[in-house]
Amino acid sequence: MEEVLGFALALGVTAAAIPLLARLAPGWRLIAQSGPRMQHEGSIPTVGGLAMGVAFLAAYAVTGLMSYTTSLSPLLAVAVAITLAGGVLDDRHELRSLPKFAFQIVAAALLVFYGESLLTHLGQLMSPELFTLGRWAAPLSIFALVGVMNAVNMTDGLDGLAGALALAACISFGAAASFARQGPEFAVICITAGATLAFLGFNARLPWRRQATVFMGDTGSLLLGLLLGWCAVRLAMSERPALAPITAVWILALPIADTVTLLVRRSLRGRSPFRADQHHMHHILIALGLSSARTTALLFWIGLAIGIGALFADRLGVPQYAMFYLYMAGLVAWGCVAEVLCRRLHLSAP
Repeated sequence: MEEVLGFALALGVTAAAIPLLARLAPGWRLIAQSGPRMQHEGSIPTVGGLAMGVAFLAAYAVTGLMSYTTSLSPLLAVAVAITLAGGVLDDRHELRSLPKFAFQIVAAALLVFYGESLLTHLGQLMSPELFTLGRWAAPLSIFALVGVMNAVNMTDGLDGLAGALALAACISFGAAASFARQGPEFAVICITAGATLAFLGFNARLPWRRQATVFMGDTGSLLLGLLLGWCAVRLAMSERPALAPITAVWILALPIADTVTLLVRRSLRGRSPFRADQHHMHHILIALGLSSARTTALLFWIGLAIGIGALFADRLGVPQYAMFYLYMAGLVAWGCVAEVLCRRLHLSAP
């Protein structure tokens, strides 16, 4: 019951808040203008993330008054609020890297040190032996959370894409939490899914709408990354784990693979790994002839299929180290294929 209420409340609040915030966006300077890196025309409000954040906090507060969801730490709401505040400042002022990473690290550290979101091991990562983190647990947990936040952020380059990939991850994480009867985590996943689904109603390209009417901005992508990272850690580190850590990586396979391979490829070219270009997964698919809408749909279904497949592999007892080595092989293969395609398609920095 709490999960249904949380989903419906997040869905409704997000759907109601977006039009209201969109009218206020010009006065708040939360507007994205068209430009070389943009796939849209005209001015688009970047308040989708703020709407999702407000909806999440509202739904979290209401469901937190009911049953087992009270076992969730209120610090998750504090971390979400920090991410929202920092994200809005970033969307308005385009913060430099240092302050941008600073508020992400603060939000992640809060969850790691006080919110029971510590990654103590990586499962049977490279062999049948448990790969424990020891004294590195806290810094690597913060690195993982911030990494997922930025991985989701880097997928937000096409109408509906970041939201679609986040929704695919929510479905897989939700299935894992449901099978393992992890009610509090399942409730948070449902709230996140409800807010994301409502946002996609304004952001995805549809037959009757040629472009998004609102963007999530960095506020939204960082928020979704924080929540997905939190879900991954909680589900893998609980007393009765719902999944292995490497399974969580597979569920987030596309954002992580796109981000890691891009950072490495940029570095190998002697460029800043954080300098934007047109070498993302979605840029390559569009250059190959797919429309924006079909690219988003294709990546959503691929992400969902990979996540569900990883859950089946986890359930069937496929060795975790085998899943790790397979993922690493896929990562290297995609990096090589992507680089070749970018060269042949003459994709470059805008």
